[in-house]
Amino acid sequence: MGAPGGVGSAAGGLAAIAQVIAQVGFPVVVAGALLWFLLTRFQDTILTITARMEANTEAAGHLVDAETAAVDQLEAQTAELKAQTELMKQFLSLRERQTGQNR
Repeated sequence: MGAPGGVGSAAGGLAAIAQVIAQVGFPVVVAGALLWFLLTRFQDTILTITARMEANTEAAGHLVDAETAAVDQLEAQTAELKAQTELMKQFLSLRERQTGQNR
C-alpha cells in the first residue's frame, strides 16, 4: 500500500522528497527552493563583485604608482628649470656687464 500521508511508494531519494512535500506542504517546499536558489545566486554575485573590487584595487594601486612617478618627474623638471633660470640670470648679468664696458 501507500506510505503515510497518502503518497505512493517511490524509489530512493524521490520518496524522501515526496515525504517532505507531504509533511510541510507544497508552498513551503517551493518557497524553500526559491530561497535556496536566490541565496546561491546571491553568493555567486557577491563573489563576482569581490573579484572585480580586488581587480579595481590593483588597478588603482598601479594608477597611484604611475601618478607618483609622474609627479616625481615633474618635480625633477621643475628643479632643472630653476637651475637653468639661475644660469640664464647669471649669463644675462655677465652679458650686460660686458656690453656696458664695451660702450
